[in-house]
Amino acid sequence: YLGSRSITQEQSCQSDQCSLYFAGSTTLFNALLIKCLEKEVMALCRYTARRNTPPRFVALVPQEEEVDEQKVQVAPPGFHIIFLPYADDKRNIDFTEKVPASQEQVDKMKEIIQKLRFKYRTDSFENPVLQQHFRNLEALALDMMEPEQAEDLTSKNY
Repeated sequence: YLGSRSITQEQSCQSDQCSLYFAGSTTLFNALLIKCLEKEVMALCRYTARRNTPPRFVALVPQEEEVDEQKVQVAPPGFHIIFLPYADDKRNIDFTEKVPASQEQVDKMKEIIQKLRFKYRTDSFENPVLQQHFRNLEALALDMMEPEQAEDLTSKNY
């Protein structure tokens, strides 16, 4: 933890990645989240993803839990990890003119967004570690040489 900055200040940083994951102590996590939300600040931190990678400066932007009318969670509480750019990554772009979107373009974009939405169900995704365990047991019981590899549908495909 390096410090904090007001969330209401203009955030002119361009990030290359964002994430909602935070590992570690739940007590520390909850205390930090509550205080950041109360004070309306984001935490500035140094983040090292792996032992052999250089550290990066990040902003932890708090997100409050959101529930709908039926008390169903819409957005979980947590932090968005925003990777801050280095000084030489920032540049000023001069815009010569503003080009507003036509109503047809707005309508087409609304159609695209509607097609991208889907109802999230936890049972739609199998636990890859558990599935691999079951396949290992099956291979052992059937005296197979090698078990089938379970496909991880939860990991990103880059």
